[in-house]
Order: sequence, then structure tokens, then C-alpha cells
Amino acid sequence: MSYTLYGFAMSSCTQRIRSILNYKKIPYTQVSVNFLKKEQMTEEYKKIHPRQIIPALVTPEGHTLIESLAIAQYLEEIHPEKPILPQNRIQRAQVRAIAEYINSSIQPFQHLGIQQYINTHSEKKLEWKDQWTHWNMLGISNLEKSISRTRGRFSVGDQLTLADIMIYCQVDSAQTRFNLDFGQYHNIMNIYYNVNNIKEIEQSRGIYQKDFPK
Repeated sequence: MSYTLYGFAMSSCTQRIRSILNYKKIPYTQVSVNFLKKEQMTEEYKKIHPRQIIPALVTPEGHTLIESLAIAQYLEEIHPEKPILPQNRIQRAQVRAIAEYINSSIQPFQHLGIQQYINTHSEKKLEWKDQWTHWNMLGISNLEKSISRTRGRFSVGDQLTLADIMIYCQVDSAQTRFNLDFGQYHNIMNIYYNVNNIKEIEQSRGIYQKDFPK
């Protein structure tokens, strides 16, 4: 038996889990939940995830897991081969701090629901987009400063970790969906390119998925 991943190609949170599954070579099948078509609002998906967001991961035993960070740490505990958390406790804490910062201070500004809300309020659209750009880029700038203290080849030393996967997915989403320029963020982009050289993760990008909008 394998896992079942419910998600969408344009979701960076889904991409995180797809990347981990592929990197660890864990068997799974994908079920598309297209946010653009509001498929997350169906009664069928509500049975999978009561809050009707993505991703959701159903284990081989039939348990449904939600929230990408919780899912990622579950997969690390159950499938420790090719680890994405360091053995060193200080480095592990540093990785979790970076992951939490991305999850709470950057990713929400790229959430599809927020974009749809902004686009449906034309009278405030330009004002809100300016604010969105400001806070989004401030979060990225702070991330750049933070990882300058810990990075080697990757964000914490020379081992690929959960933090790098999250950086990669967030940059990929920002560039693909919003055309944001990361040229001045040398630490972030060096990590991005190093992760991009890992075939399993590079092929997990949303643009390669069957449900990516044409």
C-alpha cells in the first residue's frame, strides 16, 4: 500500500510534501484538488479535510494527516532514510526555525485564497497589492539575513534539510506565479540552485504536474 496525497500543482505547501515523498522515494499517488475550480469546497473533499484546505496525506493505514509541517515531520519519523532533519540538536532547531518562519511569515502572503480575495475587491486592489508586495519581500529579506548565519552549501550546513525544501518551494512559487525578482538575495538563490540540482525535488515542481494550469 502507498500514501495518497491530496493537493494542487500551484500549491507550494503541496509541493513541499511531494518533494519529500520523491526525495525519500516513498510510494504515493496524487489526487488533484483544483483550488481554481474550488474543488476543495466539495462534500467529497470535506470528508478528507474538514477545513477544506490542502495538502492532506492519507497514510497506508488510512489515517489522514494535515498541515504540511506536521506531515513533513511525520514522514521524517516514519521514513528516516535520506533524512531531512540534522542529527545535531542545534542544527535541527535552526532548521525548524527557518521552516517555521517561512510557514508563518512568507507563505501566507502567497496563499491562493488571499490572491483571490484581493482580485475580487477592485476598488482596493492596487493598494492591497502594494502592501502585499511590501510584506512579502520584507519576509524574504529577513530570511536572507537569517540564513547568512547558518548556511553552508545549504541553509544549515552542507546537508539538505526541510528548510531547504521549503525555501525552494517558496521561491519556485514566487517566481512562477508572481514573477518576483530574487536577484539581490544571493544566499537564498544559491540554496535554490543547489536544491534544483537534486533531480527528485526539481521534478516535484508544480509546472511538471498534470494539473498545472495551461
